[in-house]
Amino acid sequence: MKLWTSLCLFLLLGATAFAVRENPLESRLRRIIRLSNTDAGVAVISGSRNWAVGNRKRPLLSVFKFFIAVQTLRQMEQTGTALNAKLTVEENMTDANMYSPMLKKHPRRPFEISLAELLEYMIAESDNNAADILLKYSGGTGQLEKFLHDLGFSGIDIRVNEKQMNQKAENQYLNQAAPSDVAGLIKLVLEKDVLSAEHRKFLADIMIKTSTGADKIKLGLPPGVIFGHKTGSSSRTADGIKIADNDAGFVTLTNGSTYYIAVMITESKHDDRANAALAAQISQTVYNYLTTEKTD
Repeated sequence: MKLWTSLCLFLLLGATAFAVRENPLESRLRRIIRLSNTDAGVAVISGSRNWAVGNRKRPLLSVFKFFIAVQTLRQMEQTGTALNAKLTVEENMTDANMYSPMLKKHPRRPFEISLAELLEYMIAESDNNAADILLKYSGGTGQLEKFLHDLGFSGIDIRVNEKQMNQKAENQYLNQAAPSDVAGLIKLVLEKDVLSAEHRKFLADIMIKTSTGADKIKLGLPPGVIFGHKTGSSSRTADGIKIADNDAGFVTLTNGSTYYIAVMITESKHDDRANAALAAQISQTVYNYLTTEKTD
């Protein structure tokens, strides 16, 4: 009897200790995701602290345009190419079937455009033609993957460009990364010397200008905070499944501190409004935790 009592006490103390160690933010995020009946991954980095749930490789979709921007800017620095340097866009460099605000403004080819404009179209407006032009300019998918691996993110897979993703829905699964790698890469690029100070500022500024995904992470933030991001949204399968609905970026608070967040929703049965609402709820939960509670 004493042995049984001792065993029960041991198990109770162990369970209590586990509950104390369990991270409250991660617990809340798991609960939100579970109640939404959605497969989602979240990563948050604030200073030296980090939190992650559902942290496995997930389809990136247009989030990988941020990676293209970094490699393009790095190459420009290595070759001494200025942001206002011009490229000539020929007919065979574009695909009229892809989402492209740039082609609406430049309906006739060839036309000249600066690298800065291409980068802004790609990030702020998620232009697919601008992305493929810059991806080719900076070395292609293989070079981009090697560049990311050399930066320390060996878990990121880059296999296809936007045109290839546009041609086959199954190709949209091929570019993958875990949320922690996405948030970690954004932090590294914007805080360290991967790029020059001028290019870090330029990249952050065009992320702040992003017009897509206003109903995702941004909706969960109050007025006054600075938010820069890159979204990624897939097509749906024949069964109506949304392959990916992503949003990732940085949040700068009114006190000047910055945290990084990636929300990656995978194979969702819900409509786009529900997916966006989940990202907004996650964002609000993270913001409240980091600004109103004593964090671990």
